[in-house]
Amino acid sequence: MTDTTPAQPKGPHVKSLSRSTLIMRVLADRPMRPTDLSRELDKPWATIYRSVRVLTEEGMLQRDPDTGEYSIGPMMWSLATTYIRDHAVLGVGLGHLEQALPQIPGLLKVTERSGPNTVTLFAEQNSQAATVTRIREQYRLPLHAASFGLVLLAHAPDDFVETYLARPLQQVSPRTTTDPAALRERLNEVREHGFAASRAELQDDNGSLSVPLRRKHGEVVAALTSVLPLAIFDDTDQRAEQLRLLRDTAVRISEALGWRASYAT
Repeated sequence: MTDTTPAQPKGPHVKSLSRSTLIMRVLADRPMRPTDLSRELDKPWATIYRSVRVLTEEGMLQRDPDTGEYSIGPMMWSLATTYIRDHAVLGVGLGHLEQALPQIPGLLKVTERSGPNTVTLFAEQNSQAATVTRIREQYRLPLHAASFGLVLLAHAPDDFVETYLARPLQQVSPRTTTDPAALRERLNEVREHGFAASRAELQDDNGSLSVPLRRKHGEVVAALTSVLPLAIFDDTDQRAEQLRLLRDTAVRISEALGWRASYAT
């Protein structure tokens, strides 16, 4: 059962909106038939089907005629592109990202926290470098998975972190840390050293380095990440150079958001 049950809303229209939002969140993970959604959300099939039909008519969902499965529709993409267009981090950061990309021998990406997950805002491959393998799930992962999630979780509010660590943690890969005590230690290291690294966690042939992006008063709003082939990740000198480049780029983007190093305590 998906642990996304919202607080009980008041009024039929609010309940309908809440149910529709929940359906779209579940379908963002994987396409499903109404029968599967009904089982996943523990709601009557007729109720789910009515919501799915309305969302499809509005373009929020789309149905695959061959499988009968529903997935996120074109109207959601239209709304999402507006979100990206107006996003503060990308608004000031795209120029800096484009400047850094030719020096990244892999993939450059920006992620932010959305509830208990990381969501990718930007992901671009250096066309002159060896292609880095990407997986579909890499665009939406639990916070304890991979270096970018660790950066975002380490700088989330304390009460959020404690609530997050108290819940069962998904084993995304055999190398994902799910023990709360071990994860707390890793988060402390991220805060102390100012970056996170994960080796061959999502794919066997690469690793990633991530650093925080900050707003004016120092709060972390996103993570900047380079995904590198293991031959580079495991080379001490090259890894240090890539980390320096990430940090320099993060400082420039953060300063464009109003942050200054002198604000740090």
